[in-house]
Amino acid sequence: MSKAAGLHGRRSQCLWSIRMLSVADRYVFTEWLKAFVLVLGSMFGLLLLFEIQDSFTDLIGYEATSGQILKYYLVIAPSFLTITLPATVLVSILYALGQLHRSNEFIALRAAGMSVYRVTRSIWLASLLISAGLWYLNSSLIPWSVEQSDQLIKTIRLDSEAKTLSTDEVGIVEGLAFDNRNENRMWFINRYSEYKKEAYGISVSIMDEERREVRRVMARYGWYNEEEGYWSLFDGRERLNDLDTGRELWPPFERLEAKDLTDDPSLMLLFGKRPKDLSFLQLKRITDNFRKEDNPSVLAYEARLHALMASAASCLIVAGIAIPFAVSGVRTNPAVGVSKSIGLFFVFYILTSVLNALGREGSLSPEFAAWSPMAIMIVLAYVLMRRVK
Repeated sequence: MSKAAGLHGRRSQCLWSIRMLSVADRYVFTEWLKAFVLVLGSMFGLLLLFEIQDSFTDLIGYEATSGQILKYYLVIAPSFLTITLPATVLVSILYALGQLHRSNEFIALRAAGMSVYRVTRSIWLASLLISAGLWYLNSSLIPWSVEQSDQLIKTIRLDSEAKTLSTDEVGIVEGLAFDNRNENRMWFINRYSEYKKEAYGISVSIMDEERREVRRVMARYGWYNEEEGYWSLFDGRERLNDLDTGRELWPPFERLEAKDLTDDPSLMLLFGKRPKDLSFLQLKRITDNFRKEDNPSVLAYEARLHALMASAASCLIVAGIAIPFAVSGVRTNPAVGVSKSIGLFFVFYILTSVLNALGREGSLSPEFAAWSPMAIMIVLAYVLMRRVK
């Protein structure tokens, strides 16, 4: 009878412990979630204010309608997630655990026999899910946001210019040069109209594997046929070699369907933009089509691409930085742990920036430059967590 009562007592105690652990998880998670939502909303608001300050005057100058202005800010808002999520995770963890310290609730949970990891495991899980979500967003929603907002403001600008300029002067890009080393073609376009999607003053050099010109096509104007995937050129000449005499021939043409000229002008225009202004998908398009061995400028785009991929892990890493220092405030002044964690976060940011710069210059491989700071901080977070157990 006493043995059964003892077994029943131990079973009840076990069930009670499991229930208490579940309640503790929900409580810690709820306190953190409140801080997370508050900080995320604040950071979103600040970034939106900065964007309004930067672009609102331009939109008004382009005579954009209120609907277009509202749509622009709604479309660009998701692109802020790359910046806000890691910082939000850091600040919300420091705030939530700081609140637990001040009310001595963290001490009570530790006195109940829970380890630091056990108390904060719901936050670790949330940080892991946020990192996974950011990885997905970096390849879907955020690229859409960057591309659509850029296209929207470009359309508003071009429509505004069309009201005061002739169609031949709207959205002109001067001196568009493009070296396609994969296909051994070098382009130079005097003027390209983003509004009409036409090129003027076209010169294309087709070269052999040793980069010697074997053919040249010149045209007064032309456009890229997006459905067929090649250029239509008009009013030009084509340099050919007469195999019998060895002389150069320049037969004129009124229209040439150049099916071997498949270079997309939208890809040419991407090379003229800074890597940080491009979306994940645009960067991937460049790195998929060209190699850094053939075109050194690809290196900067490849470095930025790997930096974006690695940034998804930063949410989990900042959790590993914040939690050990925040919980160390149980024995010391909580402000000390908070200051150390923020300082370490800035060290992580500076290290990432320096290594990414070396990756863009070619001193380090883009992969190593992007992922090595993450690996270093993961090891450091593991060491810190071991110390506070």
